[in-house]
Amino acid sequence: MRCLLALVLVGCATAGAPGNPKADASQQQQMDAPHQQFDAPKSIDAPSQATCNSGMTCAQAMSVGTVSGDTGADSKTAMGYESSWFNVRVTENDSSVFATPMNLTVNLTSPTGVNFDLYVYVNTGSDVTECTTVSGQSMMTSGTDQVHLSWGESGTFSNGADDSRTVSIEVRPVSGSCSSGSQFTLVVYGDL
Repeated sequence: MRCLLALVLVGCATAGAPGNPKADASQQQQMDAPHQQFDAPKSIDAPSQATCNSGMTCAQAMSVGTVSGDTGADSKTAMGYESSWFNVRVTENDSSVFATPMNLTVNLTSPTGVNFDLYVYVNTGSDVTECTTVSGQSMMTSGTDQVHLSWGESGTFSNGADDSRTVSIEVRPVSGSCSSGSQFTLVVYGDL
């Protein structure tokens, strides 16, 4: 048995050795081929996080103003070209005895050749700013990203509480090259 094992090991050691006339030519080429995968250039179209990441946090969010969540269908607009945080105050303005839920729609249009994703945060149970638990998100690769949220009153009659909330909006770069000449457009609609 040891002789057979020794013959197999010797055969394996000499079969692929350089200069062995018995070695297959394809094995020789494979052994001598350079490892190009380590030196592959990076894609020019891939965004650099350093270029697209503004470093802004939820605590530094820019206010886009106030919209009514239950009357009027007003809107606010903001623009940018890097990762961004915004917030909007959504107010309850309908004081009738009948239930009117709070509604908010957020649209994000990315510029040509760049893709941004949309994340929206709201604490529906308490009037505190939410920055960690996503309430709605949209990750379209083309077209307009859209998130619609509804909270507060349901059923027939008003809940008798103020359902106004501050909503946090995060815009994240995904692909393309960020530049101040190619800006996204964010539109926030109340009561829509």
